[in-house]
Amino acid sequence: MRYFPIFYDLKDRLVVVVGGGEEALRKIRLLLKTEARIAVIAEELHPELAAEPRVTWLAKSYSKELLSGAVLVYSADPALNETVAQDAALVGLPVNAVDNPGISTFIVPSIVDRDPLVVAIGTEGTAPILGQGLRARIDAMLPPALGPLARAASALRERVAAKVPAGNRRRSFWTRFFFGDVRDAFVAGETVNYLAGVEGLFTNESAPPVGRVSFVGVSSDDPELLTIKAQRKLQEADLIVHDTGMDAGILEVARRDAVRRPAAGRLFDGTDQILIREAKAGKHVVRLSCGEPSLEETVAVAAEGVAFETVPGIPPARVTKAEPFPSHDTLRDAILRAAS
Repeated sequence: MRYFPIFYDLKDRLVVVVGGGEEALRKIRLLLKTEARIAVIAEELHPELAAEPRVTWLAKSYSKELLSGAVLVYSADPALNETVAQDAALVGLPVNAVDNPGISTFIVPSIVDRDPLVVAIGTEGTAPILGQGLRARIDAMLPPALGPLARAASALRERVAAKVPAGNRRRSFWTRFFFGDVRDAFVAGETVNYLAGVEGLFTNESAPPVGRVSFVGVSSDDPELLTIKAQRKLQEADLIVHDTGMDAGILEVARRDAVRRPAAGRLFDGTDQILIREAKAGKHVVRLSCGEPSLEETVAVAAEGVAFETVPGIPPARVTKAEPFPSHDTLRDAILRAAS
């Protein structure tokens, strides 16, 4: 990854755009969705820009002093792109030269806007049509009500923090809120059902958490060969205790904020006690093993009355000796015999 994706706060901050034509207009239309202060340097302004009250016509001719106070710079004037990029670089100011990623220090992704939900798709400037195509598909998938739903969630955050225990219970609350019947009721405009669903979530998820252990076996270093259930358990885990030889790609599937702890790799090394202790503390623990889950650890957890489940890996495919493919002449003779 060459370009690091980041969302930058532009509230009340100055963004300078050099150029006042169509290219500048396209960038400014996007900037107008933010709360930035927008200043334009150009000999002439596009009529749409001239009529926009949030756009300040800063000057008709460019000089590097006009970049003072800006946090971002767009250059949409081919004759000035090189100069603007060099001036911005001298003062460490992020700059985007339109259609010239070679001299830009940031690029603009394709965006799906469901404010405050924003999906950004980038291809590092290598395949803009691919980014645009993916944007169109994602845009069609996301209903417009997702933005208001996110704002409704923001209004609930303090109550959730006070009522629902942190960790897996709180994640479960928000998962059901955004992807369950509560979301369906909100999107459909069913206010009574939405409010009833929210209260139901508080009732269900504010109870004391019950810990459990998921024994997940991995039969391959390829993350794409994880079962759907194994992926789900890795996404739900509070703690992952994994074999020391576990491939890093498998661990990448897990939740980013899950605690990861390597096991010592020997039987009866105390790993079972870690699983029992953390599960009894209300955590969802995943014991991730290369191959089949440990029977000894499973028995130890079960003996303590801790809820558990096993998720075996996909068995490796059996290699069978392939029969030789018949020759063309053999096939032709067989077809002729069948026809006769």
